[in-house]
Amino acid sequence: MDGILGLAYPTISVDRLPVFMDQVDLSDRSFAFYLHNEQDAASYMTMPGIDESLGLEKIYTHDVVQKTYWNLNINSMTGPNGTIDTTGYMAAIDSGTSLIVGSSTIIDPLIEGIDVNMFCRGIEDLPDITFTIDGIDYLLTYQDYVVQVEQEGITQCVMGIASANLGDDFPYIIVGDVFMRPYPTHFDKTNNTVTFYKY
Repeated sequence: MDGILGLAYPTISVDRLPVFMDQVDLSDRSFAFYLHNEQDAASYMTMPGIDESLGLEKIYTHDVVQKTYWNLNINSMTGPNGTIDTTGYMAAIDSGTSLIVGSSTIIDPLIEGIDVNMFCRGIEDLPDITFTIDGIDYLLTYQDYVVQVEQEGITQCVMGIASANLGDDFPYIIVGDVFMRPYPTHFDKTNNTVTFYKY
């Protein structure tokens, strides 16, 4: 939806076309996503503002450090193999990406040894992973980063954090829906901030 609606910044708009959030006639140019895995819990977005009826608990408001994607300052990622220094990278918070995706240089050592069984056996024993943004720790458990897909009545599990052969000139970790599900996310174009909440 980011690319279609123009929810990011005009610097990455195709042909530099005006983006939706810069054209909308609202004093509060913000929106929020509430994403769920459960079939009986609807995923939705609000615009403007957040859904006050949910009684969300605010964790932290982060400043956007680069206005292309909604880019935040990510300090490190920590998993069973220790802490991965992410100096030189930014966390691009992106509702249009299902997974968390980054360069193999930093993602491979983060998830090495985390084997997600296709039939979901033993996933409850998988370790936690922590993303540290502006010094704030965001914990992801196996329930967050293991994506369960049901097809024809059969549930299969896949790893929700993936590496890719991205060039050295792509200094982003794309932080998608896997992260945004446990942390409802408020994007504020007026103040250029991203705020994470918890239920």
